[in-house]
Amino acid sequence: MNSTAELVFMIASLMMTGIILFFVYGYRKERGVGYLVGVVVCRMIYSSSVILEKSSDLLPYKLFFRNIQSTTMNLMVPFFLLFVYQLVGREKLGRPLWKIAMFMFFALWSLLSWLDPKLHLIYRTIELEQGHLMTTKTIYSMAFSVACYCILAACLYFLFQYIRSIRNDFRKPGMWVLFLSTFPVVLEMAKLIKPDWSSWMLPLSVYCGFTGTLMLLIMLRIKFFSTVPFARNLVLDTLQECIVVTNASGKIIDSNKRAADWFSEIGYGAIDGRHAADVLAAWPEWRELCKSMQQGRVEIDARVGGERRIYSVTVYPLHILRKQGQGSISLVVDITEKQRNLEQIAQLNRMKDQLFTIVSHDIRSPLAVQFQLIELLETDRDRFDSDHREIIETLGGQIRNTLGMTHNLLEWFRSQREDMTLRPQVLELAEVVEECCQLLLIASDAKQISLNNRIRLGTRVYADREAFGLILRNLLSNAIKFTGPGGSVEVYAQPSGDRVTVSVRDSGVGMEEERLRQLFTEAQFVSSAGTSGEKGAGLGLLVSRQFVERSGGSIWAESQAGQGSTFHFTMRGGAEG
Repeated sequence: MNSTAELVFMIASLMMTGIILFFVYGYRKERGVGYLVGVVVCRMIYSSSVILEKSSDLLPYKLFFRNIQSTTMNLMVPFFLLFVYQLVGREKLGRPLWKIAMFMFFALWSLLSWLDPKLHLIYRTIELEQGHLMTTKTIYSMAFSVACYCILAACLYFLFQYIRSIRNDFRKPGMWVLFLSTFPVVLEMAKLIKPDWSSWMLPLSVYCGFTGTLMLLIMLRIKFFSTVPFARNLVLDTLQECIVVTNASGKIIDSNKRAADWFSEIGYGAIDGRHAADVLAAWPEWRELCKSMQQGRVEIDARVGGERRIYSVTVYPLHILRKQGQGSISLVVDITEKQRNLEQIAQLNRMKDQLFTIVSHDIRSPLAVQFQLIELLETDRDRFDSDHREIIETLGGQIRNTLGMTHNLLEWFRSQREDMTLRPQVLELAEVVEECCQLLLIASDAKQISLNNRIRLGTRVYADREAFGLILRNLLSNAIKFTGPGGSVEVYAQPSGDRVTVSVRDSGVGMEEERLRQLFTEAQFVSSAGTSGEKGAGLGLLVSRQFVERSGGSIWAESQAGQGSTFHFTMRGGAEG
């Protein structure tokens, strides 16, 4: 699921939770329901913070919203505990001092999350991986989480016992509602056991608003609202989405006000009591889902007020009390604006492609001509006096850096395009490395750095020639950039099975461990001045990584401050196929 659709569904789920809150708030004076309101409010804040975390790019902001999630999850435990105890008739925990003590304990523990940068009691590691916040908890935090889950499990057990004692006609639906209410707990337990799953499980935890809607639909099916029709109308008619309910024979037996208005606007009039086959004749896929009573999702279009609009229709089957084929419920959501935005994005992408094609030709070509001219001047620099030689060296360095940055930028853009294809072929590795060394000979000679090709003849790789050359030139350029005058750079290769590991080693300044971890991140472009003040945009390593990965290899680095660096990358070796 793409990020836009994911965001839309999370917001829709949050709205559903808000509707559930509105409904529950109407019964706040009933036994225990006041605390249930607190649970739903915490759940809404939790879902909002997940949406904001997914929309943020920087680690501090993501961590801020993650702390909000942790706080609301902690506070849900005493709210839920008090709700269950009051519901089942226990009064011990209902005393004011017990309530205050309980909430103080969970609030103080939540405070530790906000103070964790200094105390380090909650998180063992915090890092950003491909735009997702990944954390691992300390043993103290895990012990607290396990204790919370034990409390919730005890509460669910008491609820189970309570539901077993209620009216027979409400008992089985009540068990289904209890089962659906366990989904958020199960998801949180899964995130605790498998922290690396949290990046894709976070949206699922927000989607639990849809399970709440399913619980609402179950109550509709068992005629819960027959005793409180005002509440039924209040909930369903508050929804801005259309809801259409059909029975097993295909007759429309219920709909909300929004659905009735929508069908009237498109010329169908009243729909209650009519057969879905007649009403939905213009949308055969929707009609078939309702007829087969299967869950599915389709997109339809309709003319409303003379304007063509696009809708997403999700059909849910009604399988109540173990009885199959009881009917279906259709949820119709207007996604016209979303589709228009997607079309605008596609148009902007096409314009971007055209713009970069122009840039590639009209900017890179003149720079390449200037680069060739300055190389001719550098070849004959002995014919000039010292002042002119200094000007030529400065101009050469600037043009070389500008051309390199432009080339990397355009290649990075090319690597982002989905239609980009590589044309791998068998390459004599020593020859390709020698070509790259010759291209950088002037730059290395200017710093009196020796370039050494240590690769044996006969070592071959299966790779795209341009992509391989770009990777190697970027690594060699970086090695020259961060190696002082009189240093050395060497390239060697080590075949291993069907892979060849190519390595570029320099005797330069090396890197600290923190800088080494940031090298290949996409969160930001990291660049530093070279030993002679050379500058760059920080794109070279990012472009190299993307082309290595598109070639089916991997890239990594080894370095220590003051002891040089070695960059390794793998390519397919040997022969074609």
